[in-house]
Amino acid sequence: MKKIYRWIKDLKLRNKLYLIYLAAGLLPMLIVGIYCYHFVNQLLVEREVKNLQNSLNQAMGVVNNQLTIYENMSDYLAFNQAILQTVSYPYEDNYYEMYNQFSTVFDPMVTSLKYLHNDIKQVTIYARNDIERHDTTLAPITDIEKEPWFAQLAANNNKILWVMDKAQKKVFCVRNMPQLQGESGVIYIEVDYDKLFEPFTQMLDENYGIYVQKNDKMIFDYNVFEKPYNQMDFSEKNITSLKTANDSEFIFVDCDSKEEIGLHAGLYRPTSQIETTIRPMMKTMVLIYVISIIAAIMLLTQLTRIIVKNIEKLTQNMKDVKRGNLEVTVVSDSQDEIGELIQGFGDMVERIKTLIEEVYEGKISLKEYEMKALQAQINPHFLYNSLSLINWKAIEANEKDISKITLALSKFYRTALNKGNNVLPLEDEISNVKSYLDIQLMMHDYEFDVEMDIDERMYYYDTPNLILQPLIENAIDHGVDLKTEGRGKIIIRGWSEGETMYLSVEDNGVGMEEEVAQTIITQKSKGYGVRNVNERIKLIYGQEYGLAIKSKVGEGTTITVKLPIVIRKGGLNP
Repeated sequence: MKKIYRWIKDLKLRNKLYLIYLAAGLLPMLIVGIYCYHFVNQLLVEREVKNLQNSLNQAMGVVNNQLTIYENMSDYLAFNQAILQTVSYPYEDNYYEMYNQFSTVFDPMVTSLKYLHNDIKQVTIYARNDIERHDTTLAPITDIEKEPWFAQLAANNNKILWVMDKAQKKVFCVRNMPQLQGESGVIYIEVDYDKLFEPFTQMLDENYGIYVQKNDKMIFDYNVFEKPYNQMDFSEKNITSLKTANDSEFIFVDCDSKEEIGLHAGLYRPTSQIETTIRPMMKTMVLIYVISIIAAIMLLTQLTRIIVKNIEKLTQNMKDVKRGNLEVTVVSDSQDEIGELIQGFGDMVERIKTLIEEVYEGKISLKEYEMKALQAQINPHFLYNSLSLINWKAIEANEKDISKITLALSKFYRTALNKGNNVLPLEDEISNVKSYLDIQLMMHDYEFDVEMDIDERMYYYDTPNLILQPLIENAIDHGVDLKTEGRGKIIIRGWSEGETMYLSVEDNGVGMEEEVAQTIITQKSKGYGVRNVNERIKLIYGQEYGLAIKSKVGEGTTITVKLPIVIRKGGLNP
């Protein structure tokens, strides 16, 4: 120990500093770097696994939605009074009347379902034994009494029974017709096997496998692998063995469908493929770390050269500059390296002062140029003039519809652009909405109704620009457009309570599950989507304001906007 102590003591100052840097800096950095490498690698693997889980959940959600649609169709047929009366009517060998009823009442209802949903392969109602067979849509119940699933219907309490067969590539649902008085009846809906499970085949580009089970029985499997996995056996038995292996080379994630459907899906991918995905990121991380160490060594070497003499004077000068005193005059009578450094420090201070002035003035000019360029970009005069020209041409040609939609579009963009302002009176926002609805109604051939109930006292309240139009667009695209029965309707309301104003957009469309509805404002969207509206409101007014969504399947959706009351400057509050 004494020899080591003596050796360290006799080292030159530069070498002592090198030794200190190594012991206090580089070695801890190396240890921390190794730890961070493994930690980040684990995080990236977990992220990839989470991405796989999300992809599987999304695919299962699509399949869930499709199966729900088919179940709704089954409900529609089971409780349709026209179908019930047609099937149960005692024709008593009156074949003409029977054929007439089947052709005019029964066939259009069943055929319309297949027309609207081309993935439906067959819709058949099995009724009493004396019923006449009619194409593929009506048959006696004796045709299915020997089917293995027929006995399950009696114990199924009129619930829908899904039957899926991988070998025959068949998927169909069956259910009893509970309202068929004094008779027995079964509704059979068969769907396209490949189209139903198509979301599972399009999740990833390569190197993954998927399997779907129902009641622990394999009903669907698919895989696409590169070498060496493309020759492996991914049967149900082999997949089970891979999952239970202690050192499995595959990552497995799984999820379940709705309980009443009873599907279980599993996604598996080679661990090496996941590592390949994150390897470029890890290489970049290592490269940055190595460069950082090299830069640190170079910096420490440079510092070692200058930290020899007159360090206190240089430190004082640096402290003065740190306090913002750029008028410090750095002087040194020393002719060594530190003396040159001090002189360079003085020159640097002068240069900093010059750069501050130049950069500050340059940035001001740059911002002015950018603002002018932005204003030129969003100048709408050319658009308005063009629309006006189209309008006059339409009037000259006596094209009233073209004129109407051109005026509506011009009015919409005048309000939407709003001369670059992000806040406008509610009256202008309502005017913008009316123009937008005029365009949509014409595009939809007036197939839905619009009702407005806005408190006119709110017209002078300030609102963010374009907050209602995205909500109305969502109501049209995902609500009334998907409605298959009845006439669509959109209701826009506005009212105030205390110091808070509320705006709502309500539709009587297809609606959605409550859990799905609550995710809309958190999903990624483009442009002025629902999520964008919610985030803009919260950014402007705070977290207590924003959107609230209520929805019910088959009844519709209501989105309510909560805003603080801000009376426009110069406006009146009636």
